[in-house]
Amino acid sequence: MKTILLFLTCLLISAAALSQVSANQVDDFEDGTTQDWIIGNPSGAASPPVNVATEGPDGVDDNYLTYTSTPPETGGAGSKMIVFNAAIQWSSNFTSEGIVAIKFDVRVLTNDLNLRVAFQGPNGKRICTTNAVNIVAGSGWQSIIIPISASNFTAVGGSGAVSISDALAAVNTMRILSSDTPTWTNPDTVVATINLDNITASTTLSTQEFTSKNEFEISPNPAISKLNINLSQNFDRTDIIVYDILGKKIFSKKLNGLSSQIDVSKWNSGVYLVRISTNKKTLTKRFVKQ
Repeated sequence: MKTILLFLTCLLISAAALSQVSANQVDDFEDGTTQDWIIGNPSGAASPPVNVATEGPDGVDDNYLTYTSTPPETGGAGSKMIVFNAAIQWSSNFTSEGIVAIKFDVRVLTNDLNLRVAFQGPNGKRICTTNAVNIVAGSGWQSIIIPISASNFTAVGGSGAVSISDALAAVNTMRILSSDTPTWTNPDTVVATINLDNITASTTLSTQEFTSKNEFEISPNPAISKLNINLSQNFDRTDIIVYDILGKKIFSKKLNGLSSQIDVSKWNSGVYLVRISTNKKTLTKRFVKQ
């Protein structure tokens, strides 16, 4: 009997260890579920988090998670741009696992978002990343990295006796949210759709990988007469499309070579979106015409 009890105890301990957050784990949504990503009031959302079976960052048959918030005047959780996960796979000790960043692919529609990661730890200690990553609506899939070392956070609630480091060592809830300032309970009330994929507990910041997702530069910015487009490498079937702030296409052409120049002298002053599209990715930057 003692042998059986010892065996069962070992099984339970092993299961618990396998269930908690682990280095380089990924929620890729290929199982057709939301993988426990939810919002606080699903019935109050125009479109609660759901799994979409195709057209993720890797194209056809690549699943991803999507969530659409309701208009701000409706109020409630459904109007806030936030998704969270309180399941075991995003709980426990991020520090001991050597996790230094949360990486994910994201696509935003309708309104720009300022994305942050927030955690809740012991005694309701809540922390949120100090710096946001701005994602332009309509800019296609992008890969972003949000560092999560203790120095990257601001305390936003809970017991003052619990430090940011303590919270990272005993996480029980993880949130991805949009807000102009670090927060837990007051993310943006905004009409927007966020698409998420490949949410990763990364052990490296891998800035080289991050910059590879933004492989073109525009200059000068702002510009008066000429806009220079510089690619970091040759791509197959590279097109450039420029949209005005209302989403109207005002310019398009195929790019040949690493450097091109556009005459913008006759464009109206204002903000434009410069979009580079290849057979594998779409990248977008803001441009200001003076």
